[in-house]
Amino acid sequence: MKKDTFLYINAFLMDCCFSIVGVCVPLHALHFGATYDDLGWINTCGALAYTLTSLVSGRLADRMGYRLVMTVGCVFLALAFVGYIGVNRIWHFILLSVLTAVAIAHYWPPMQAYLGRGKSRDMLLPALGRFNVAWTLGVCIGPAAGGELFEFHPFSGFILSGFLAVLLFAGLLVVPIVESEPDVVNRQSVAATSGHFLPLALLANFATFFAIGLVRALFPKLATDLDISPSLLGYLLALIALTQVAVFYFMSRTDRWQFRLSPIIFAQLLAAFGLGLIGIGTQPIVFGCGFLLLGGLIGVTFTASIFYSLYAEGPGGRRTGIHEAIVGSGFLFGPLLGGLVAEHFNARLPYLMGSMVILMTIGIQLFIHKMKAPSGFVPQAGD
Repeated sequence: MKKDTFLYINAFLMDCCFSIVGVCVPLHALHFGATYDDLGWINTCGALAYTLTSLVSGRLADRMGYRLVMTVGCVFLALAFVGYIGVNRIWHFILLSVLTAVAIAHYWPPMQAYLGRGKSRDMLLPALGRFNVAWTLGVCIGPAAGGELFEFHPFSGFILSGFLAVLLFAGLLVVPIVESEPDVVNRQSVAATSGHFLPLALLANFATFFAIGLVRALFPKLATDLDISPSLLGYLLALIALTQVAVFYFMSRTDRWQFRLSPIIFAQLLAAFGLGLIGIGTQPIVFGCGFLLLGGLIGVTFTASIFYSLYAEGPGGRRTGIHEAIVGSGFLFGPLLGGLVAEHFNARLPYLMGSMVILMTIGIQLFIHKMKAPSGFVPQAGD
């Protein structure tokens, strides 16, 4: 099997099972009396473990091999998913959240570096587009399936996800991979420009996953309080992936967004408005509109961050590790601060806080872009 095709299939299956568990965990925790604080800590501890492990796993994969490190991640992920069947305390959820995070951190940075190895700019863009569409389809199907599975039986989602993790493990061991010839890459001419836009994209990605983290951690409880059923909750969360996959596809078809700040800023402004809708909404249709705007934000900032991370010289494991650590840090601080604010102030306030974080990030990006643009950089229209 061709390497890229193999990785696209793996990305789809991994995020499908991960999203199923992502819906089932907070709903299962609510059965044990989880509060906003508890949900925040479950996600925060996992995000901290993911952030720290990603900084190590990328370098480790550069040295030991990408498939080997991914295989180890699948083993521990299967154990963590099945382990949720036996929980009966909140601290059990926290422990398994950490194990899940450590396992998945041994999967994504190596996979991204493996995908980008030996690709020129012309080949990297469509490959990243197909990769992003693949894992987003998993995110789209996973929450809807997770809600339905949880209504069928609280353990069914965990069992199915554990089976998929075992399937991924087997595939990494036995499927033969055909590597394409490395492209002749000439990146020196844009090295300074790429280096300028990478921190801007990383900042945007942090704000994005700060907001997404608090939504995924806290919205299930808000939905439960509003008598929204688990199945409808799953479909609402799946809307995020709907615009996400559309934006991923669009950005893979054009390079006009590259080395420009205005597309990132525009997506952030729309998402800040979307978070405001979630913060004040009472009807599913209002929440759905907010989730659609958040999906567009992920599509833009994640693509920019991973593109600038891989579009550089040398092994990509270290840079994709930093990229995923930024994602993890957003998931760390979003649920943590959002849980505290919801528990001690107001259940709606975290979404407005997420909107403010995005707006403050825009201010920081504009300042850096103005003060530290590389010499010889010619702004594009709108920048």
